[in-house]
Amino acid sequence: MKIKLKQFFSLTALILLQTGGVNLPQAVLASPITEITISWQNAQTIRTLTGHSQSVGALAISPDGKTLVSGSDDTTIKVWNLETGNLLLTLTGHTDIILSLAISPNGQTIASSSLDGTVKLWNLQTGELIRTIKRDWLVKSIAYSPDGQKIAIGSWNKTRRKAEIEVWNSSTGEVIQSFSLSRESNLFVAFSPDGKTLGSANEDGTIKLWNMDTGESLPTLKQDNAVKAIAFSPDGKTLLSVSYTQTVKVWDLQTGTNLTPLKTLGVFLVNAVAFTPNNQMFASAIVDDDNTLGLWDLQTGKLLQIFTGYSNWVSSLAFTPNGQTLVSGNWDGTITIWQGK
Repeated sequence: MKIKLKQFFSLTALILLQTGGVNLPQAVLASPITEITISWQNAQTIRTLTGHSQSVGALAISPDGKTLVSGSDDTTIKVWNLETGNLLLTLTGHTDIILSLAISPNGQTIASSSLDGTVKLWNLQTGELIRTIKRDWLVKSIAYSPDGQKIAIGSWNKTRRKAEIEVWNSSTGEVIQSFSLSRESNLFVAFSPDGKTLGSANEDGTIKLWNMDTGESLPTLKQDNAVKAIAFSPDGKTLLSVSYTQTVKVWDLQTGTNLTPLKTLGVFLVNAVAFTPNNQMFASAIVDDDNTLGLWDLQTGKLLQIFTGYSNWVSSLAFTPNGQTLVSGNWDGTITIWQGK
């Protein structure tokens, strides 16, 4: 699969993003934007991984950035050395499409969910199956708490016909908290950096928040349509959200107000999205005729790069912890690794 990189240096030439050079609150940013921006202007594909026979819809990268885990519609999970591209393990046991993956903060455990209604925990080093938890619903998203002691799952309960969030003890699998949502499905869950707040991005355009100490529901945030992903700022004071139509919003979590809406490619749908760990940039895969992948500067509102040449849709995205490598899981079963210079 041949992939080309197009570089863009003029916002005027790209009327795809109508922001006028918006300045985001400094709380959103962890370090100066210039360093990462410059490195990505010289990005290139360093390798393409093959091994899955169907779409790669889930990705997770270990905290040290050395290991990549991929989940596919072919029901398998593969563990890769991200530095060499070598396949380390193939995990089998799920009987349907892999929906979500997460790696524990200590880098020792993989959590996976599948359309088969199970959540499985695996030893990252050996591939040994640690535990299987069966649910009568679809677990669409998984997230570890920063201390690794909890796992949050976002799911659609087929029996009750509504979305639910459960929080488990990661060691025992015991349910310690649960939250009910509307009849619209959950798409994404995330913990705040201090682990005290849990966020849920939902198909009805809402972002639900809970205080993890008290279980209390916090004020609901409202996006324009289905929310694809959310990310907390490093200091936990603001939240980024992106919808299917690529409207990115920055929320003040103390007041619940929308600080700055960033309108992007509103005419297209987003198939996958990923934020850099410091929330300086985000990548989005667009459902259009060109199967494009864009990289956006969240401080200036500029489209930094467009990656083209994909033979089909990009199904999933993930950045390494240092923000210097972007991985895409693709509809054709391949995995593409981009690296900044």
